[in-house]
Amino acid sequence: MEYSILEKINVKLSKLAFGAMRFPKDKDVINQDKVNEMIKLAHNAGINYYDTAYVYDNGKSEKALGIALKQFKREEYYVTDKMPFWLVKSKEDMERIFNETLDNIGVEYIDFYLMHALESKYVDTMEQVNGLQWAIEKKKKGLIKYLGFSIHDDIELLDKVLDMYDWDFVQIQYNYMDLLDNPGQKGYERLLEKKIPIMIMEPLKGGMLANVPKELRKPFDQLGNDTSAKYAFRWLAEKEGIATILSGMSTLEQVQENIEIFKDLKPLSTEEEEAIEIVKDNINSRQKVKCTGCSYCMPCPHGVNIPGNFRRWNNNALNSVSENWISSSEINYENAEKCIGCGICVEHCPQKINIPEKIREMIGER
Repeated sequence: MEYSILEKINVKLSKLAFGAMRFPKDKDVINQDKVNEMIKLAHNAGINYYDTAYVYDNGKSEKALGIALKQFKREEYYVTDKMPFWLVKSKEDMERIFNETLDNIGVEYIDFYLMHALESKYVDTMEQVNGLQWAIEKKKKGLIKYLGFSIHDDIELLDKVLDMYDWDFVQIQYNYMDLLDNPGQKGYERLLEKKIPIMIMEPLKGGMLANVPKELRKPFDQLGNDTSAKYAFRWLAEKEGIATILSGMSTLEQVQENIEIFKDLKPLSTEEEEAIEIVKDNINSRQKVKCTGCSYCMPCPHGVNIPGNFRRWNNNALNSVSENWISSSEINYENAEKCIGCGICVEHCPQKINIPEKIREMIGER
């Protein structure tokens, strides 16, 4: 395993981090035995950074991760968690959420704590409830070791938040498809300028860059046997200032594959960089909606499986399926036609997708 030394805070992190947003499930219940096995494999391979959040699976992700990490000594790993300001109206809410997080994971402190998925309205809430001051006090008491934030917004908001505090780290969505968005290449360069450790989320864009259809990945195949995922990880790993790269793994095979990839992160050649540009153009020409499958929009009050629908829509578009994109039985399962356009989901989408509009467009293409 390769490691990064975060000089700002004097911490050594594995280049590959384990994201706990996509744990394996059996009938919507997290499979704890599989999680234990996956985390053990990751730990034994040298992964020492584990990322979860209060809102992932309504706290079930925190609990599952906490159980799995009990296999190891506390000083052998770092835990990351987050404060969701869309659920906060007061200091009491922050206290309750933070204490529940500690209880869920079964730890006495959080190593890396983030102000979660900041956008303008959540920054406003953070200021209204003195959220930053609250977190700084937790840090002074040793309940938070390192304080940062994650953001899915433009460079202007990034600059505003950066000016609020001497942050220990920042987490951004960054991959070879998302250079113009949220805050994209400009955001990466700004953090680099300020010498703030950068944690990367969505390196594979919700799995899309790990599952590029054969028709679209021909430029990769012409160069050798590297997987689509490996090209995406290698593109990131050679970037200056990136401390760790989160991967939301859901199978033992994915953990093993990623471990093998991070053993051999050689720099990209000119030919490989050109191949990535062609594959990016191929994907952009087919992709229907920029959904990463994060499920922040869920649950839908009307029973629509939003990420499930969008995943099928994108997959069928990318794979050039000629027949109707989804069968009638799958329509009943995903409940796309139950969308009434209430827009509740839009408020929580980090990608700023107009979900009702896209649902209507999707139904119209059936």
